[in-house]
Parts: sequence; C-alpha cells; structure tokens
Amino acid sequence: MAIVTLSELLGQSQASGFLRGVVAGGRYANAYLFHGPAGVGKGTAALAFARALLCDRAPGAAPPAAPAAPGLFDAPAPTAAAATPADDACGRCAACAKSAALQHPDLKFLFPVSGEERELDATVAETQAAMRGDPLFVFTYEKAASIRLSLTRDLLRELAYRPFEASRRVVVVRDADRMREDQYSALLKAIEEPGASTVWVLTTARLSRLPATIRSRCQRVRFAPLPEKLVKEFLEQRVGLAAREAGLLAALGGGSLARALAMRDTEPLRLRDDALALLEPALRGDPAALWKATQSFTRFGRSGRETLRRMVEFHALWLRDLLRARYGAPRETLVHRDREAEIRRQAAATDATEIRRRLMVLEETLRAIEGNVTPELALFSGLSRVAGQRLGEGEWPRHATARWDY
Repeated sequence: MAIVTLSELLGQSQASGFLRGVVAGGRYANAYLFHGPAGVGKGTAALAFARALLCDRAPGAAPPAAPAAPGLFDAPAPTAAAATPADDACGRCAACAKSAALQHPDLKFLFPVSGEERELDATVAETQAAMRGDPLFVFTYEKAASIRLSLTRDLLRELAYRPFEASRRVVVVRDADRMREDQYSALLKAIEEPGASTVWVLTTARLSRLPATIRSRCQRVRFAPLPEKLVKEFLEQRVGLAAREAGLLAALGGGSLARALAMRDTEPLRLRDDALALLEPALRGDPAALWKATQSFTRFGRSGRETLRRMVEFHALWLRDLLRARYGAPRETLVHRDREAEIRRQAAATDATEIRRRLMVLEETLRAIEGNVTPELALFSGLSRVAGQRLGEGEWPRHATARWDY
C-alpha cells in the first residue's frame, strides 16, 4: 500500500482539493471523518493527509534546527524554496520519508486485526511490513477483526505527552466502526479535547455504525465510488492486467478499486456464478436444497466473513443491474453485462419497490454476518426472503417489526 501524496489520489478530486486547502490554510479541525464506500481510497487519503500535516514544509510545522554559523569563506545558503506555500507533502524531506514508511514517531496508525491478543504485536508488525512491501496491499478481514482495546489504551496514554519531532501528532484510525462501545467513550473525550498538537483522522465505510456522538464531532469528508473506466485504466497501467481481465474486474468491483484488486488472483466469474447460483433453490421454493447449498457454500461454518460479504455484494450488484436495465440503461453500465439477456428478462418482471425490498434484506443479511449470527442461518434466511418467502409470518410469537414488509 503506497502512501502517496494528496495530489496523487485516484479519482477523488473533490476530497483531495478540500484536504489540500486545509493543509495550505494551516488551520485544522480536531477530527476528520472520511466516509464512503469500501475500497475507494479513504485509507490512502487519510495517510496522505497525515503525511502532508507532518511534512517539514507544512504551514505551522516545527522550525528546523538552527544551522551552524557560516564561516568566513563559506558560500551563502540557498533561501528560495523554503518560503513557497505548501498544500501537500513535498516527498523529499526526512519527515515525508518516515511517514511513507509508517515510521514517523508522530504518526499513529490504528487498524482492525484478527488473532490472539498475545500475538498482537507480531500481527501489527507483519501487517505494516506487508503495507510497506506491497504498493497494491489491500486490507481484508477474513476473520472477525477489531481495533484492540489495548492499542487504544496505549495511544490515549501517549497523547498526554508532546509530539516527538513535529509540531503536531496525527492519529489515523482505519475502519473506526470496528470498535467496542467503551473505546468510543474514551475516543469521544480525546476528540473533544485533543489539544492543539493532535489531529484525528477516522475512516469508515459504514457510517451508521459509528455513534452519533463521534460523527457530530468530526468534520466529514465524503468519498465517492470510482468510475469504472478509471479502475480499468489503473488495472491495465499499474497492475499490468490484460484489457479484458481488467474490464471484468473493474465491472465486478462496482466502483471499488480494493474489491477489484482483491479479486485479481481469483476466478471472479466463477465466484460470481457460485454466489448467484445460491438463489436458485430459493426461487424454486425448495428450502431443503437451499439449506444444503448454503452449508456447502459456507463449508459448514468455516468460510470467512470476507467470502460471505463478497457473496452478498454480488447479489447487490445484480439487483443494481436489474434497476438500471428496467429504466433503459445501456449495456455498458451493467456490471454483469455478459448475462445481459437474463438481466433484462428479470428486470421486465421486477419493479423498483421489489428491488428495494431485496436490497434491504441483503443489508440486513450483512449486519447479521457482522453480528456473529451463524453463517448458514444468515444466508438461508436472507436468500429465502430475497426470493419472496415470508419466513415466520403468521407464527407465534410474531416479530415486532414485521421484517418481511419493507
């Protein structure tokens, strides 16, 4: 994962322009919240913003150490470039080099991790080493991952002291929605009273999962989905993929570069077909076959969350294609354009209200997967209701919110 500059952000000109204006002005909010779809560059932008704030040329940066007095026969030191106003990291100073390697003492980077607590230090070190070594590194959470409480405690303890080198300390919290409730309480106080030497940068792809108290105290910066053409060009020019493969991954990515990169070493068409095939038993009204298919897909509970999440996302992209096809969108806008005939046939028989209902069922299925519901039960219930079955209706005790009626 290359830590680039703000001017090098891909496809986020509005967010990049706003952040560069903040850097040029030299006046920073207590906390910033970068939100938007997963995989569109929020984490990259957060580290680029931190790099710009810690740059030696940034407005308000700590002055460099005074040089020794020149000798009688020494040439005068050059003075021109230092006074130039900066709105981005220069990429040449010592602070920029340390930030790019995630080794600046005043850059604190928290991110969700999986595994045992006793192996936490090794897991964090391995992840950071992978980020430094792979410019196309993508964060994936195959198992339950969270921002650990011990890391948060150590960070809050360190914030009581002055920065080591720079005039400020920057704390980047990736996927801040993966925290415990008590961590949010401690974080709230730190954001409200960070002092003049600390800037918080939080990122999330699930804005509603963050408490309102945190959201209301951050200045929000919205990130939009990336254009498919831009993702395709990146995959061709920077990753070296063939045009056909790059086009397929860009389409299946659905505006997410990270999703496209994560699927480049897999068989995306096979993954897509396996995910969509799960709905066939539900459409036939065969619950026994659906239960058997979900158990096989989840490997009897051993599949990771990322696999299940990707399956649900394939169904959501299919429904998006149905909506586009129903209202006359051209073939080029369809993600699953290789199955255009089937999409248009289903779109003619499905109205927008029904598509919205199915999308909301998929959203609930994602929340169930994230909430540690048994994978087989979450998929069985979700796919059954997507197919139109009203599980539990008319039975006692009835569900208080009538979840089958969206």
